[in-house]
Amino acid sequence: MIKSDYKCLLVNLPLFENFNQNDLDLLLNSKDVKIASYSKDEIIFMEDDICLNLSIILKGNVEIQKVDPSGKLLSVASLKAGDIFGENLLFGDRNIYPMTVATKSESLVLHISKDVVAVLCQQNLEFLYSFLNLLSNKAIALSSKIKQVTLKTIRQKICEFLYSEYSHSNNKISLKMSKQEWAYNLGVQRPSLSRELIKLKEDGIIDYEKDYVLILNVQALKENI
Repeated sequence: MIKSDYKCLLVNLPLFENFNQNDLDLLLNSKDVKIASYSKDEIIFMEDDICLNLSIILKGNVEIQKVDPSGKLLSVASLKAGDIFGENLLFGDRNIYPMTVATKSESLVLHISKDVVAVLCQQNLEFLYSFLNLLSNKAIALSSKIKQVTLKTIRQKICEFLYSEYSHSNNKISLKMSKQEWAYNLGVQRPSLSRELIKLKEDGIIDYEKDYVLILNVQALKENI
């Protein structure tokens, strides 16, 4: 049986906020709902694996990874306890993982089968609305990402990222990824990213070292978005 603290995590998620204790126990005792334990650096799903489950991280940290053309492994996104993945693939015609999902620490993941999700959507209107809201928010985030990658200059992309980080941090922004990973997330080549960072430094907008960027002129940074 799942620990009570993990049950608390689930009922605090929008998908399950209207579930009572009995509802949750029925769900978790279903033969089509599995709780899987993973070691650090273990692959949960490989790229091109079929998505058959809605997956929820109960414990640990998970990473979405992609191998670039040179063979280097890039971190595309980091997920933590309470985060959900697979929801946007589950009912698609092409329901395969476009990237690899792997753990960065010992992790516990709840896998809810497609059939169970379908039944919940039919029987529980609040769950259906929450699931559709989850899909809508994911679509909006993807649309925003596509717009960022396709319609903005490299300088705009960099400044937008830095300003976003600055807005909930301070002038010194710690980079939790390599320049290669940063470039991949922005949809640009690494040399192009480096060249634009040099220009921003020469313009007195930022300074930077390997692991951090220092914002020198917030107003100029904002004006370049």
